[in-house]
Amino acid sequence: MHIFNIFKVKKEERWLALAMFAVFVMFNALVIASHYHVYTMGAHNGFWSLFTKNFRMSGYDNWSWITISGMRIHFVTTRHPLYLTFLYPLYLLNHWLIQVFGYNFAVYFMAVIIIFSAFYAVLFMYRIFREILGLKQSDSTILTLFLFSFGHILIPSMVPDHFIISLMLLSMTLYITGKKIRKGQMLTAWQSLVLTFFTAGMATSNGVKTLLAGLFTNGRKFFTWKYITIGVVLPVLLLVGIQQSQYYLLEVPQKAVIHKIEKIKREKDPKGVAEHYRKRNAWQRSHLGQPVGQGAITRWLDVSTPRTTTLVENFFGESIQLHQRYLLKDVSWNRPVFVSYSWIVNYVVEAVIVLLFILGILLGRRRRFFQMLLAWFACDVTLHLILGFGITEVYIMTAGWAFIIPIACGYLLKGLSHKPRRLLRGLLLVLTIYLWIYNGGQTAYYLLNL
Repeated sequence: MHIFNIFKVKKEERWLALAMFAVFVMFNALVIASHYHVYTMGAHNGFWSLFTKNFRMSGYDNWSWITISGMRIHFVTTRHPLYLTFLYPLYLLNHWLIQVFGYNFAVYFMAVIIIFSAFYAVLFMYRIFREILGLKQSDSTILTLFLFSFGHILIPSMVPDHFIISLMLLSMTLYITGKKIRKGQMLTAWQSLVLTFFTAGMATSNGVKTLLAGLFTNGRKFFTWKYITIGVVLPVLLLVGIQQSQYYLLEVPQKAVIHKIEKIKREKDPKGVAEHYRKRNAWQRSHLGQPVGQGAITRWLDVSTPRTTTLVENFFGESIQLHQRYLLKDVSWNRPVFVSYSWIVNYVVEAVIVLLFILGILLGRRRRFFQMLLAWFACDVTLHLILGFGITEVYIMTAGWAFIIPIACGYLLKGLSHKPRRLLRGLLLVLTIYLWIYNGGQTAYYLLNL
């Protein structure tokens, strides 16, 4: 299987692809329309204020809009080393268009990227169910729709952040390596180079998962000089080189400019600036967990946030079902870390989904493909729940791990006899319809009332 031939839409995938494409276009259009005149203003500066004051969805960042609009870098490039390289050509084109038309196209450029990524994430997930698990077309369709009905799988398909791009790349990696495991083939060093370069380039933690995929696919043959050199070391060196080049060419000069602007602001309105930071710091101290320390790594880790409540309300809660209260609010600004559901049915649905997940793990645990998924899941549990990275808004990381739930349900379907399988299929269909109405309806309501 050639790595670049997998983007062709197959005949049996067309109706699912068309339906989901329409859904993604609709939600992206709602996001843009919510503040259309502000988002498309061709301002020559002030893009940070324009976007951050008007875009708030669960803590997802709009840094890509700001970068494409005015080449201001607010994300951490060491964690996303290829993202800036990806956005920079769009900035050059948009900068020219703003000068010609006085109109900012950044939101449209990102919408195209987000829709493209969500579209292919759907196809790759469908193919995982169909070609790797060997499920029927109807079951593969239900499980794909089940995944995208999750609250924080649906939301990344419309916000200008990297998470849906990561989901596309991770699902592509799963599809490619899953096919090779099924056929008893090896992942080549050059294929590992491409997959590691792009997955780790979008988010460094994704690179660890890609390397694990190579290890599970190739076994002991992973540890050959050719594979390690070309498939592991070379993409890492390329990404480090790209990130460092960007840092000195773009980030260092920008930091000097920002420092100058901040100095001017403090001189003009010292009380206003001080009050702003006082309120922001007070909110974060009272609402967010306490970091382990103030070091480069320890400031991102959190041991104080309760893990049990996190599991119930955020990890398996908000990730799958949006909370009615503080709907899509940002924990850094106006949402408590923990919000309880208004309806008992939400907890019932959550318990049912977690139970199906556990049963699927029991039935799929001996399959090498699913063992690889469990290793990926262990990485996310370690990073977010044990070490506490991003734990106060852990639900925005859902796109990096939640695909294991419908895949576990797929193994559960395969392991049941005829009658129980029919009952499970009906239950999954009911859950999928419910989640699409519940999460889709709340999201549309939120965007239409901004």
